[in-house]
Amino acid sequence: MAARDPTRVQMWAMAHPLRLEILGLLAEGPATASMLGRRLGESSGSTSYHLRVLERAGAVVEDPELGTRRERWWRRPDPFVLIPTDDDLEGRAITARVLGLFFARDELARRRIVTSEVSAAWRGGAFVGNWFLELTPEEADALAERLVELIQELRTRAEPTPGADRALVSISVLPWLE
Repeated sequence: MAARDPTRVQMWAMAHPLRLEILGLLAEGPATASMLGRRLGESSGSTSYHLRVLERAGAVVEDPELGTRRERWWRRPDPFVLIPTDDDLEGRAITARVLGLFFARDELARRRIVTSEVSAAWRGGAFVGNWFLELTPEEADALAERLVELIQELRTRAEPTPGADRALVSISVLPWLE
């Protein structure tokens, strides 16, 4: 399983929408700033800047085996799973900002699935579910680990299945606070 403890510096670096998208794309494999910029609709200068911020935080590293003097390739050293940071004021602020980005992306995907044209295959294959369970924090952690293992298995396969589309898989195991 991926490391579970991003540093506080990594968390702050990720607390930016574009940098979070860059990390998501680098999870698919190494890329240059230009490649990332094209996929994100940003300039290579902008993506280069954000890559340097992520590099200083240790969230990405240069891959010298792929690069040349003119072209720098970047990769994630070890994927990590976002977990809440320390339970102090700064830690809670970091967590709130990063989770807010995740929740906003989840909401965008949910809104699009009900307001956009979707193929018949995706209408049949898309899945949304939620359940109330009685769990201890330790059981919630164990459930999250099992789900992440399955996700990592699919993310790290050599090649996606022919005809595969990009899909957002969003999993939350949260206490129901009343």
